[in-house]
Amino acid sequence: MPSQHRIAVLCGVAALSTIGVACAPVVTRSHVTIGTASQTGIYYPLGGSICRLLNLDTSRHGLGCSEEPSSGSVPNIESLRRGRLDVGIVPSDVLADAVAGEGSFIAQGPTTELRILFAGPEEMLTVVARKELGIRAVADIRGTRISVGNPGSRQRANIDRVMASLGLRRSDFIDVRELSPAEQNRAFCVKELDVIVYSVGHPSGLIHDVTRTCHGILVDVSGPAIDQMLWKYREYERAVIPGGMYADNPAEVRTFGVRAVVVSSPRVPETLAYEITRAVFDNFDAFRRLHPAFEGLTTAEMVRASGRAPVHAGAIRYYRERGWQP
Repeated sequence: MPSQHRIAVLCGVAALSTIGVACAPVVTRSHVTIGTASQTGIYYPLGGSICRLLNLDTSRHGLGCSEEPSSGSVPNIESLRRGRLDVGIVPSDVLADAVAGEGSFIAQGPTTELRILFAGPEEMLTVVARKELGIRAVADIRGTRISVGNPGSRQRANIDRVMASLGLRRSDFIDVRELSPAEQNRAFCVKELDVIVYSVGHPSGLIHDVTRTCHGILVDVSGPAIDQMLWKYREYERAVIPGGMYADNPAEVRTFGVRAVVVSSPRVPETLAYEITRAVFDNFDAFRRLHPAFEGLTTAEMVRASGRAPVHAGAIRYYRERGWQP
């Protein structure tokens, strides 16, 4: 059921005085539901962190908040469109497809009513190879046994684009499998695979496991062909995985990724969007301590949201109060 939001305008005027007291919009008691994804990914703790900070100030703004697991980004978009969710977390590439009516959204056409509140952490394409193979660049994965991710996954879409940009076909590999992250980890560790692919926020427990116990090395995803791909697909961002984050991987690794974007339904009023945005950025140091993937975030990159949708008027209002330009 969609949440119902009520906006009360409180206005006081001093009796028999020529001095008026300014009216202030206040959100009365209501409940905000944030659609995330599975509880094993980064979106669920992101939604939970937003709610935790919003709920700290319930006595002032009258809002309650809870995060809700979902089956993924496309269902989140549909639930936002229909008003079943107030706020959803989606990757910038899926949001771009929804706005343009492309990819999974061809049948329903462009979705123009969604509004961005702010961006979250990056999910980076991460390629891991067996250490003994000496693979350091993605152009060198030809002739290996590789898992490209299960159909419909983000890592599958990303590595397919990388392979196309490099002129690689499936016939250029000894074996190509379509495994989930957990399945490919097991296959890699028993030496059935040479290269595996993720699309994750860092640090990642899966990558910690495969580098620490199975001698995986992170592979650089850059070069002229990748530059051309990033120019074509503007929803991607260049990214760097810091050196020393994982065992036996002392050097930084260049790659690219998409950014989680916090998006509101068209039914979310300006005051509510303002309060959600304020809850995160007024408590930004606390927010960054709530999950390892948030530690490196800056206000500048979170305000510079991506995904081609407009920024919500309530978020813009907060940013202007802080002197930030979204």
